[in-house]
Amino acid sequence: MKRVAALAGVGVVLLGTAIVLELGGVAPRAELWSGAGAGVVFLLALALAPAAAPRRSAVRARLLAAAGIAALIAVAALWQESRQPAPEVLLLLIPVALLFATAGLALREAALERRRARLREAGSRLDGAEAERRRWARELHDDTLQELAAVQVLLATPTGVADAREIVGRQIQSLRRLIAQMRPLALDALGLAAALEDLARNARDRDGVDVEVAVDGLPRLPATVETAVYRIVQEALTNAVRHAGGGRVRIEATTHGPAVRVLVRDDGPGAPPAGFKAGHGLLGMQERAELLGAELFVGSAPSGGTVVRLELQAQAAQEM
Repeated sequence: MKRVAALAGVGVVLLGTAIVLELGGVAPRAELWSGAGAGVVFLLALALAPAAAPRRSAVRARLLAAAGIAALIAVAALWQESRQPAPEVLLLLIPVALLFATAGLALREAALERRRARLREAGSRLDGAEAERRRWARELHDDTLQELAAVQVLLATPTGVADAREIVGRQIQSLRRLIAQMRPLALDALGLAAALEDLARNARDRDGVDVEVAVDGLPRLPATVETAVYRIVQEALTNAVRHAGGGRVRIEATTHGPAVRVLVRDDGPGAPPAGFKAGHGLLGMQERAELLGAELFVGSAPSGGTVVRLELQAQAAQEM
């Protein structure tokens, strides 16, 4: 996108020059070359602009509209240069009109695509929230509720108090872990680094997996950004524990110049685990990364195992 932005800047300068010359009514030949040059530059930027994301589709539509304006000014300058009352050059207005029509259709399609993306995102969030509710319901039913029923039975016997106290203690710890998964207190109080340490500690205690955390120079980020990063790491860690088939996971959060890089790497076979391809785990991670304007990679690490890499610009994150 940097090359597209640079070309668009050049096109704006040329287009501005052509407009000034048109308003002044002088130097039609210079106006012609400025307008034509602006149109060519905008079309070149259009050819280089990616069209995958809805926002980029809107950029392409605006470039197309700017090319149409530049072409219109070039046609007007060519008419002035020809010094004829009704020259055949006016036929060039036909492709200019087509450019404007195409730009209008592209803008409309980009708006529709943005709306569809918002609907998909909202649906994914609802599905993810519903999946979390189902998981919490299973944990509360299969673990907490069953053991509380056992406590009720034990308390009915003369010698069951000690066993009941042990079960209640286990459930207190289980409920604390569940509450921490819903909203980690460390994230609000101490920041992302402490929350990642807490996440790793819970995974070690609950799943018996060796989880190592390395945090270096990680700045405090806005709460919404830290929450999104935490959820991405949480999902990556959950998939590594459940699907990767390894015994060790390493979480890294470091700064590289203006960028913040977060890695979750396991020592499994190396292909992206099947859990990433099912359900809403990977989709939720991708959507959170897109909302942050960050880059997300999921694949095999060169040294083996599966790696999830998130990279975002610290300055842009601070402004969110």
